[in-house]
Amino acid sequence: MSEAKRSRTTTVIALLCAILALALPATSQDLPAINVAGPPIDDFKTVYYGIRAGVFRKYGLNVTAQPTQSGAAATAAVVGGSSQVAFTSFPGVVQAYVRGIQFRIVAPAQWYLTDSVTDALFVRADSPIRTAKDLEGKIVGVVAINDLFSLTTKAWIDQNGGSSTTAKLIEVPLSAILPALEEGRIDAGRLGSPFMEQALATGKVRLLGKNLDAIAKRYQASVFVSTADYIAAHPDVMRRFARAMRESIVYTNTHLPETVDLVASFTGVEAAAVARSVRAVDPEYLDAKNLQPVIDFAFKYKLIDHSFNAGEIISDVALKPGER
Repeated sequence: MSEAKRSRTTTVIALLCAILALALPATSQDLPAINVAGPPIDDFKTVYYGIRAGVFRKYGLNVTAQPTQSGAAATAAVVGGSSQVAFTSFPGVVQAYVRGIQFRIVAPAQWYLTDSVTDALFVRADSPIRTAKDLEGKIVGVVAINDLFSLTTKAWIDQNGGSSTTAKLIEVPLSAILPALEEGRIDAGRLGSPFMEQALATGKVRLLGKNLDAIAKRYQASVFVSTADYIAAHPDVMRRFARAMRESIVYTNTHLPETVDLVASFTGVEAAAVARSVRAVDPEYLDAKNLQPVIDFAFKYKLIDHSFNAGEIISDVALKPGER
């Protein structure tokens, strides 16, 4: 074969390889990787659904889920660089932002709706504790100190005739609250769906109060955040993540029965208990007015030393109302 013919053949083969590479779908290893950290509760289903249904791959992303004990642990993973996005309660993000940690919200997470409570304060069924005042001097189990639930527990006690300064809040994993109540190691504790319904089905606990009402009857309680530096370095990746999250949210909000087995698989709660639970739903978009009540609450209860407009902490990559 002549040198010219060999050169033409090599060129044709190279072109064919390039065309074939474009025609074949990218493998996960070829796509930008995003590790999303968060506690394994019902509302984390949007991430698991997006992974299993191929939503993130549709937007050219290789997303993995990293279970953590709490939202605080998830944000620590983002600060430490082992994760790029955290699913967490909003007050912790507010605190960090005021202290100068440049978190930005990239996607919405769970609503708090007083008529569809997915987290509340419980006691043993035979407990003498009936009112907020009865919690004075008692031990209350929460997932993380200074998270949304612990702060609203204190506020709820104060707003309903008790003094939160005498109650002792300790950290207990969500899955361990029921055993801790049964064994008397705590007097009251947080239970969230689907663990809440699983505990109620035993007949061993009863609802004490909707402590999250201490903020308002409706607001956005949780968010997905990244750091301003990571977003600035990967704006297109994070825009695609935000769009994929909206698609996942739209599906999971409207197909809750179809996500029962999915939630059971990553929470360890029986599917029947998940099906009976009050399910978490999310806003489709980020809107500052849904976040502002939490900021105002944090300032009122001296969690932060100054207030700010919620729009400051929403990233430019996040989808705003009406965007797609």
